[in-house]
Parts: sequence; C-alpha cells; structure tokens
Amino acid sequence: MSADRDVTTRIVRSWLHEDAHEDADRILNLVLDEIDTTPQRRANWLARRFPPMNSNVVRFALVAAVVVLVAVVGFQYLGNANTGDPVPSETSQPSTTPVASGEPSAPADGSLPVGSSHILWDQSQDGATPNLGIKITVTIPASGWFGDAKEGTLGKNGNVNAPDGAGLIVFARTNDLLVGSGDVYVYGDPCHWASTKPDSPVTTLDEAMAALSAQTSRDASTPVDFTHDGYAGKYINLHVPDDAVFSDCDEGQFRTFVQGDDAPRYAQDPGQFDLLRVLDVNGQLVIFDVTHYAGTPESVLDELSAIVESATLEYAP
Repeated sequence: MSADRDVTTRIVRSWLHEDAHEDADRILNLVLDEIDTTPQRRANWLARRFPPMNSNVVRFALVAAVVVLVAVVGFQYLGNANTGDPVPSETSQPSTTPVASGEPSAPADGSLPVGSSHILWDQSQDGATPNLGIKITVTIPASGWFGDAKEGTLGKNGNVNAPDGAGLIVFARTNDLLVGSGDVYVYGDPCHWASTKPDSPVTTLDEAMAALSAQTSRDASTPVDFTHDGYAGKYINLHVPDDAVFSDCDEGQFRTFVQGDDAPRYAQDPGQFDLLRVLDVNGQLVIFDVTHYAGTPESVLDELSAIVESATLEYAP
C-alpha cells in the first residue's frame, strides 16, 4: 500500500466499526500486513441490490417440504401393508454408493461448499467472439454463504440486512456491445439522485474516488491504494446515515452509483457500511462492494475479507 499506516488504520477500524468488535485490532493487523488484496447481471437485475432471500434457500425449503410429505405418505402405506409376517429380503446389501473426490459436495441447505471455487461473476462468453467480459472466481472459506454462480452476489446465511447481515456484490464489465453500457456514474446526492447524476461517467480510479469522497452524507474515509491479482486499485469506506429515511429519497432508494442506465447500486438499510474496492482492469473499473453493519459478527467480517482476498480475475479483451 502506498498510503501511510495511520491512514490505513483509520479506514480499517472504520470498516470494522471498532466499538462493535472487541477484537478489531487483530483483524486490523491482518489487513495492514496484506500486500495483494483485491455485478448482478444487467439483463436480470433492474437494480443492483441483494435479493431479499437467496433462491437456494427457497429451493431447499421446498425440497424439505416434499421430503417430509413423501416420508409421511410412505410411513402410512407401510403401516397398512405390513400386516403379515415380515418377509426377508433376497438382496439385503448395504449401500455402497461411491462419493466422488475433488470438489466439495454441496451442503443440504443449498449453501456453497466450504473450500469450493465459486464463479462470482462471468461475462466472458466462454471464449466466444467477441469476448468482452471479465470472469471473477472466489474461494468459499466457511459455511453459510449463499450465491448463484455468475450473478455477482454473495450473502451470509441469506441475510444482508440490518442489524447484522453481510454480503458482497460486484459490478464489472459485461459483454453488452452497447456503447456506454459499462460506464459508472456516481451520484452527487445518494438520496436525491435523480437530479444529481453527473453528465460524465467516472473512468479512472482517481475520478471514482473523488466522486465517492464528495458524495453528500456518506462520511467517506480517505481513499487508499492497493493492488490485487496484478491490478491497481483504491478502496474507500462509505456509511449510510443511521437516521436516513429511504422513503424521503427518490423512488425510495438511497443510491451510490449506477452502471449504464439500468444497474444502480442502492443501499439495503440505514446504518449500512460499504467498503468499495475499485480495480482498474485494463482500463475497465471493477467494483467490489463489501456490505456490513455495526452488528455484523467479527467472524463474518473475517470471512468476507478472505473471500475478497481470494478473488482471481480473468480478463478477455
């Protein structure tokens, strides 16, 4: 990092919200020692916000209900059918279904397997021409993380809301051929964003940090330089005011920025912290938004840090 240690200390302590985490210094030292640290798909997401509940959780609940129903019906059937002497099975053999080695098996609750390589974002078109995308892969360090492959979001235990939720959301270049589709516009006022969208997008790290730092009511930290996977970046910590009233904002949304015309990033709840890690990937801005609250457990912050640090980026020009 090119910034001095005191500046970094203030930023990381702000990120961890030290008054809510007794062991913040231990995490602080880990972050200070790191050298290399470091979007929902536009077609499917009209607003870049975490889904209220991960679809895997819903699927698991439905499957569980079916399993219970089948078990009840089966029990009733067997209870009525087995009225005579039991008949020994001619092929009574123990189950020996082999378990494949390699990639960890998926947990029953539909969460991502611990230690698995999860494709967080992928618009690379698998080598198709023209190939204009960025592929981002992360490693899942602990149980309870949910996210659909390639969609650009992760959430802890299906909860990204106040007071103790946590998640990660990514905005990156897509394979959309429309001019300006990947441009990022930082609003001047996140509550009254409709009238404060700038005429020009941010195109460099310095422009992005200047615009984010100037955004009203965000209590922005001082930007800090870092590198990740060989790419230069800057990070900044933003805060949604605890007393923010979203219903008073344009369309009820507290927005930070918008990518193109249809992918805005807006907050979940008042009191939200957003650690924005912005990378310059061959002239394209890639934004990692690490979201948490004052009540987010320290262990979850550790896991979030590990996920971001594990990210690998593949760029297709």
